[in-house]
Amino acid sequence: MILSCHAYLYDSFAARTMEATDQLCIIPPSEWTELRDLYRLNWPEHHVAYATVDNFIRWHEKDSGIKNLTIYCLNGSWREDGTYLIVDRYQLFAYSLDPTNCVLEKALHLLDWSGGLKVSSLLSRHRAPVINVITAKGLEKEYDSETFLYYMPKAECDALQLSVPEGFELKALSADDASTANDVWPNRHQGSLFFLQRLAAWNPNAGLYECDTGKLVAWCFRLQAGPLGALQVDEEYKRRGFGTVVAIAVAKQIANLGQDCFALVNAANVPSKKMFERIGFKHDGEAYWVRTFPTVAGEWKD
Repeated sequence: MILSCHAYLYDSFAARTMEATDQLCIIPPSEWTELRDLYRLNWPEHHVAYATVDNFIRWHEKDSGIKNLTIYCLNGSWREDGTYLIVDRYQLFAYSLDPTNCVLEKALHLLDWSGGLKVSSLLSRHRAPVINVITAKGLEKEYDSETFLYYMPKAECDALQLSVPEGFELKALSADDASTANDVWPNRHQGSLFFLQRLAAWNPNAGLYECDTGKLVAWCFRLQAGPLGALQVDEEYKRRGFGTVVAIAVAKQIANLGQDCFALVNAANVPSKKMFERIGFKHDGEAYWVRTFPTVAGEWKD
């Protein structure tokens, strides 16, 4: 059963000791700002959680009727343990301030995994409870990918020099540009076109275009949890520094929001890792993307 936090009164001791009474509660949008601000503690230790919740606050402000977006906690205890599960369509974002991960693991067990979930931007310190639950439920993984987290504080992003090559211009990405990006994206999947089009419409992004032809030659998005992502350069324009241009452009947009910036880069993608290091980002741990196969028939439909 899933309850509203307002509707669920519980005894703290019982909620921790009587697993039969554990329940997922929905955190209403009116409380998301309070949730986000929990992660200011010991900044920047929890900057990923801050950016994640802040993203969905901004999205809800753009569309208060946004579909397929829910933020859950266990037993209404988020103020105590800073634990959340955010389900955005088929993606899952998980976080907790509880160093034992006990609350997080309990919450994950109660979640419906039948449609298959893409656990996204999962920090390494929260990996064990996710894997434990996937194993306990007998779920099969479609993939389990490691990424390197590269971090840069706002002040350093502000100081970055953005140089646009002669004969090219930077612009915000359109829905058609998102379609172009999706067509060549290595991570293309059912639902990814909507995913990229929404990022183009609602989040910081940048496209580099050839002035003479209008061709989109490089692009970068900001994903829901805050990282730079889906960064790509057209095959004919590689090794000209265009990835650096769009990465810096989006980093500076994020800094203009008053936030630090980070990127998630596939562990095997050596050129991209070196690019972020040249820009000045610092390696600050790992994060994972884990997708489970559905246990019921059907594909995701928006």
